[in-house]
Amino acid sequence: MTVMATRSALGGVGPTGAGVSTVSFSTSYTEHKHTVVGMGARGFVVRLLQLALGAVAVDGVFGTVTRDRVMALQRSMAQPATGIVTPELWDVLEARDFPFVHQRASVLRVGDSGPEVIAVQRVLGVATTGVYDLDTREAVKAAQSQAGLASTGVVASRTWSLFDRLSA
Repeated sequence: MTVMATRSALGGVGPTGAGVSTVSFSTSYTEHKHTVVGMGARGFVVRLLQLALGAVAVDGVFGTVTRDRVMALQRSMAQPATGIVTPELWDVLEARDFPFVHQRASVLRVGDSGPEVIAVQRVLGVATTGVYDLDTREAVKAAQSQAGLASTGVVASRTWSLFDRLSA
């Protein structure tokens, strides 16, 4: 799902305007999450899976090594070790690799509180108070600056995406 809003040059929101602000809730897994993959499968979706699994040659061929890694992941989740990638397994991989994808529409700033703030504080290695304080803002600004983002200290869509990368 993608949420899109447009802003006119005067700052109003409308159907047309100079700038477009887009918040994407999709990841590299999104369009493949309903694809069931198993032994003998070939192609891009298998390469994507192999990248996600790690410690597997990324050759686009679902062979025994890829199956064994899938089975190990399934066992680690206390699921039946079938070696078949189902939508549920794609969801697990997405949640692991993009833990902040569902927060991308949220905005955090000084004074906010709650579990999203705690998650940000953990990623940044600051005290986990659950309150977006000045120390948290400074840590966010430093991370934004280092990533080449506008150093605002406000957590919005692009900063959430940055936190996905930092938490990997």
